[in-house]
Amino acid sequence: MDERKHTSNGVPTFDMIPMLMANLLEDNKILSAKLDAINRKISASVGNSKDDDQRMDVTEAQKYIPGHPAVQTIYGWTSNNMIPYHKVGKRIYFVKSELDAWLSKEQHKSQEDLRKEAEEYVNNRRKQPTL
Repeated sequence: MDERKHTSNGVPTFDMIPMLMANLLEDNKILSAKLDAINRKISASVGNSKDDDQRMDVTEAQKYIPGHPAVQTIYGWTSNNMIPYHKVGKRIYFVKSELDAWLSKEQHKSQEDLRKEAEEYVNNRRKQPTL
């Protein structure tokens, strides 16, 4: 039951405008719902890659790094190449995925790991010939 009527010349009359407006609004709702579904599918397929590639300045990195080290500490880490960073001109930037990788490497060694490392060091020192 399509109530979309037009005059003989195809131009709607003044009385038809409310009905046409209601039809346009309904069509707009349908298109918006379809567009939202498409955007959700695109976001799901892309995943969090945008978040992982997010660039941060020093203050944002300070807020992101656990313990919130002082900005001056972060600058010290960059000058000693202890933390991954990018420098564009005079500005220093950090990439979230690189900070995550750096943070995951910065774990404390267990007692067993420390013991094995000490044994390897002692054993390697003994094998070196003395002059």
